[in-house]
Amino acid sequence: MSHIQITGGKSLHGNIRLSGAKNSLLPIMTACLMIHGTVILHDVPKLTDLKQMLHILADLGCTINIQNDTVKIDVGELQKHVINHQAAPKIRGSIFVMGALLSRLGKVELPYPGGCAIGSRPIDLHLTMLRQIGVKYHCRHDTITATYIPRRHHRPTILTLDFPSVGVTENIIQATALGIEGNVYIIQGVAKEPEVVDLCHFLNQCGAQITGAGTDTITIHSVNKLHGTTYTPIPDRINTGSYLIATAVVGGDVTLTNTRPDQQTNLINKLKNVGAKITTQDDTIHIVMNHRRAYHFDVHTAPYPGFPTDLQSQFCVLAALTKGNSVITENLFENRFRYVPELVKLGAKITVNHNQAQIKGVSMFSATPTSNLCPSSYQIPDPNECTGTTVTAQDLRGGVALVIAGLAAHGTTTIAHAEYIYRGHEDIVKDLRQLGANIVALD
Repeated sequence: MSHIQITGGKSLHGNIRLSGAKNSLLPIMTACLMIHGTVILHDVPKLTDLKQMLHILADLGCTINIQNDTVKIDVGELQKHVINHQAAPKIRGSIFVMGALLSRLGKVELPYPGGCAIGSRPIDLHLTMLRQIGVKYHCRHDTITATYIPRRHHRPTILTLDFPSVGVTENIIQATALGIEGNVYIIQGVAKEPEVVDLCHFLNQCGAQITGAGTDTITIHSVNKLHGTTYTPIPDRINTGSYLIATAVVGGDVTLTNTRPDQQTNLINKLKNVGAKITTQDDTIHIVMNHRRAYHFDVHTAPYPGFPTDLQSQFCVLAALTKGNSVITENLFENRFRYVPELVKLGAKITVNHNQAQIKGVSMFSATPTSNLCPSSYQIPDPNECTGTTVTAQDLRGGVALVIAGLAAHGTTTIAHAEYIYRGHEDIVKDLRQLGANIVALD
């Protein structure tokens, strides 16, 4: 179990460059299984989820070479269709292997996917959509076995999602982009998230014929072969949002580069409402926060372009420290509020009722002071001596919210189970230290 320890109360100043988006790279990596040849991916952060995915690909027969933030994936004549039973249950993204291998090999054996326990996240929608294109499957114990024999269609196949699930959209794209040339699939009600668009751009660069990405309907003309390419994914919009919120919480002057301001419009407007001064250029966001004004938030998470569920917990920290009464409604995952009792330890006034958090803003958070705290000199403190107030991360985004809360709290905050955070942030400690925060990682 790893820890992060923070001495709060300092504003943030400086620059951070964002890396490629984890939620883009996971399906792009599985899509490599559909390709005959070599794929070179740039701007790949060293995240535990991505490492697990590369382990799955290597176990299936891919050759992986990593140099700094560049990953080279050589895919030859794949034959293995059984997904590693140790690695797959550790990440939710392993479900994307299903569509990719069904289109490439026509069969797959997959353990139930893992990931953060933020809700039930059933795979029923995945299986329902795959069944509509002819996939046959059965579930036994903790394993899904599926087979697929594509047939030539004389007219377009129309598929409709009951809910615009990002994962289901990405899975059905992979299952149909490679197949019998001439088959056409019209998929309605799809997710419009930038990560879905990024996957389609990547596949098109490899020879796929996909149109409509970013709209409600995607049309796919199947091709019988995909070739390798060199690709750079979009920057991570969730990590971008987390650092913007952190600056709005503690104040400061921060510039984020290698980012996409057009994907942050919803959040940027909310931050401006509480006093943030934000300017943008093509790939840069500059935020200055000198004084946070009172405001009443009424936030509802929703599929893109609505407010992202992956920023809900971080934004709750801002609402909890903003004068006024706010309501956050979580519409996507039922367990997203598991971080709230940990914020309450620091002085937040939050009541959760079903999928709503009722928030009464307070002026400050307080953690237990520790007289011999060491982070200001960036030396590793003795965890037995530098304890402060301990809060526990229970998932990735909730863990990041606790980091932001620790930055704002007076005193010392120790975040247990920080390994969750490293699933989505390559080095959040290094980034925040670069901005002037007193923060250290403890193993």
